[in-house]
Amino acid sequence: MSESFEELEDRYRTALNRMSTAYQVLRDLMGDPKPLAPGEEPPVLTKAHRDAQTEAMKAFQDYVPVRDLYWATRWGREGNPPKS
Repeated sequence: MSESFEELEDRYRTALNRMSTAYQVLRDLMGDPKPLAPGEEPPVLTKAHRDAQTEAMKAFQDYVPVRDLYWATRWGREGNPPKS
């Protein structure tokens, strides 16, 4: 049995919220990205930093296929194809 559009939309929102939360946690831990000054050492990544990066990466990898399916379904459902 295939999922309904409403179920797909719930899955999409869940994946989007997970990704947004993971990236917010990562930003809170890491701060704004800044280029290294000449001779400056790269920052030390703690286990918390690495875990946050891993969760953000996994959340994004899980989000992308759901996003693509959701928007392809929504465009078809609404008769509103994407503009190139």
